[in-house]
Amino acid sequence: MSDKSQQQQCKFFVQRKKRYCKMLVKPNQQFCGEHQKPLDPTDADESNTSSIRIACPLDGKHTVYAHNLQKHLKICNARPGEVEPYIIKDINSGNSEVPIELASTDTYQMLYTFSKDQIATVIDKVSKLYEHISVTEKMPQFTIVEEEMKKPEYGPKTIKHLKQASAIVGMLEHYDMLKDDSCFIEFGAGRGQLSCWVAEATNNKKNCKILLVERASPKHKRDNKLARVSDRIQRIRADIAHLSLDKYDFPKDTKHIIGITKHLCGEATDLAIRCLANSESNKKKIGGAVFTFCCHHRCRWTPYTGKQFFEENNLGITEFNIMCGLSSWATCGTGFSREYREELKIQPNKQIKLDLNDYGLSREEREDIGRKCKNVINYGRLLFLEQFGLKCQLHFYVEKDVTLENVCIVAYKR
Repeated sequence: MSDKSQQQQCKFFVQRKKRYCKMLVKPNQQFCGEHQKPLDPTDADESNTSSIRIACPLDGKHTVYAHNLQKHLKICNARPGEVEPYIIKDINSGNSEVPIELASTDTYQMLYTFSKDQIATVIDKVSKLYEHISVTEKMPQFTIVEEEMKKPEYGPKTIKHLKQASAIVGMLEHYDMLKDDSCFIEFGAGRGQLSCWVAEATNNKKNCKILLVERASPKHKRDNKLARVSDRIQRIRADIAHLSLDKYDFPKDTKHIIGITKHLCGEATDLAIRCLANSESNKKKIGGAVFTFCCHHRCRWTPYTGKQFFEENNLGITEFNIMCGLSSWATCGTGFSREYREELKIQPNKQIKLDLNDYGLSREEREDIGRKCKNVINYGRLLFLEQFGLKCQLHFYVEKDVTLENVCIVAYKR
């Protein structure tokens, strides 16, 4: 039996993953290096200082061996880097549009912090506003991705993401945004799967570039292979709130700039829209966008791009925060625990009793209100984009069984 197989597994329970850590531990230890309890070096035995772990001074979320601290500080991902010329703090934050005192207190608010009367009033206003909002049901797909999904090695999770990528690229194709001399900017690119399919779709186009923007540094990036063999794809690590496209040379020799996102979380969608809008030297190049969203409950009033639409309808920050809270009803409206939902999969014919909540609404009605709130918030963003001479529509881009967040904004040249 190998030495590795004789080592024990870490006994730290990872609450988020509902399982024990899978790292191996040293002999006579219960926890791996990361999950050892950090010690105060002054309380340690001098003969055993090599086992002392302390919280990293750059990021307290992880620990490091005390004797390796100086070496770790040179390579830690949380270390401050050089400020790039295309980073201008808060350029896309929207702070200039609201009073300083309001911007400083603009935080996420839970729904229970508002009275029932306030919530009921907002529900009524949303229902009336939604009478003038429509969502297009056309769902074009991209053929190459459709073929990829037929491969037997892909599981349900991969297929789900491929369906969404197929729909987004299909939208770009259907609305004639896959043109020569275009720069596609994926905001919140993650591992870059969507950008790779855009690269595939523009292989035969002239001077098409792809820029991936992501503030984190995820592993297994899909675009790495493409970047090694082509200079038409680049990735930059930046928070969208601070990114100035005018200071970044990559899109300059193209004629069209197209923004794309795949489930960009909360206020980041507004930051991405502002990033395009604040690009003075590139403003005439903005040729369209396909923005898909998620986590509307994580939106904030300060960066929100639809404030004018809200104010024209006598809605303000309070109503906006309530809508953000109500939007979660669209994806959490069943009210059932994860265990109960798993039980329903095994026994699909099991009788379900839907209770009425404090507002006299069934769970189906709650979900409907949540979706309306999402689309009212998105409609404000849509009207903001129309200021740049773009024709905009709210679109269902995949079926609800693929993702509950199945609405996007499509913006294209008239």
